[in-house]
Amino acid sequence: MRHKIPAHPAKRHGRHTRNYRPGASPGSLEWAKGEETTYAPQPVISLLRYRKEGKVEERHDVAIVDCKAPEADTADVIWLHLQGLPTPGQLRILGETFGLHPLALEDVLHQEARAKIEVYDHHQFIVLNHVHQTDENTLVIDQISFFSGKNYLISISENRNDMFEPVRQRIRDMGKICTYGADYLLYALIDAIVDNGFPLLEKLGDELEALEDEILDDPSREARNRIHYARRKLVLMRRAWWPQREVIAELMRDDGRFLSDTTRIYMRDCYDHCVIVIDFIETFREMAYSLLDTYLSAVSQRMNDIMKALTIIATIFLPLMFITGLYGMNFDTSSPWNMPELHWPFGYLYILGIMAIIVTGMLAYFRHKRWL
Repeated sequence: MRHKIPAHPAKRHGRHTRNYRPGASPGSLEWAKGEETTYAPQPVISLLRYRKEGKVEERHDVAIVDCKAPEADTADVIWLHLQGLPTPGQLRILGETFGLHPLALEDVLHQEARAKIEVYDHHQFIVLNHVHQTDENTLVIDQISFFSGKNYLISISENRNDMFEPVRQRIRDMGKICTYGADYLLYALIDAIVDNGFPLLEKLGDELEALEDEILDDPSREARNRIHYARRKLVLMRRAWWPQREVIAELMRDDGRFLSDTTRIYMRDCYDHCVIVIDFIETFREMAYSLLDTYLSAVSQRMNDIMKALTIIATIFLPLMFITGLYGMNFDTSSPWNMPELHWPFGYLYILGIMAIIVTGMLAYFRHKRWL
């Protein structure tokens, strides 16, 4: 089966180089030049409100102006999820409604590539990367931003494909997640991002094993390209996952302002999963590098086999060429000292027999030496 090697092995939806506009004030919410045409203008906004008593309220396609901050003393938990990057105006309204820091809003707008966590007075801002693969076998890195407060959670995903539907279904079913606060909801979403790394790595591991068998059978140029493609994917995955481990570790060190003791225990399990993912990435990176060495060794061995076959053929024909060259010289045949065999009736068969004996003897000798 032939595998298509994409021209661009990894991409980010709407990815661009962050434009630090000289002279702009920190936290300014403005499109950089050309950014206004990069993203879809309207994100899909969904709102989930639930409480321990068992009441769940769910709304879809909510307008940004209808999103209200919860009361400080309410027992309800509000989850606001935006699929698609909001415009500067929408972010500004969201920040004024929930009291979000302008620097964090700026990071959402301009899409930082590195995972991080920032703690402010009334909320914490978290950036994580969701690494997944498209149907075209292209690696995609989506930024997911979280604003976590006392009784609310805002999640913003630049990709319009909703990966949090299983968590949403657990809330509809009034599962364990409804008995805790917004901090446990944050853990559930982070855990979903981390666990999504396992199917991707499992698929990549199967590809590397199949690639190893293919290299041993036929070290083609396409196999070499796939090795380099796998290495680039693993480098990008490593770049995305290592900072996320530090973010989760920082969440575990929370002093109780935003995470309860119970949630920290679950976050520790999420940290273990993240470490396992990174271990898989490092293992597969070593496999990819060893595959390249295997490919080079297989190509070298194949070249040696070809050169050996050509050398054997040339060696066999060397005495034959000597004989034919010797009898191809133009001398006076009337002299008894100048090739009397040319006058023999069976001279031609005699020379052919000598050639056959020489070839048979050389092949027997090569076989005895195990050169064949």
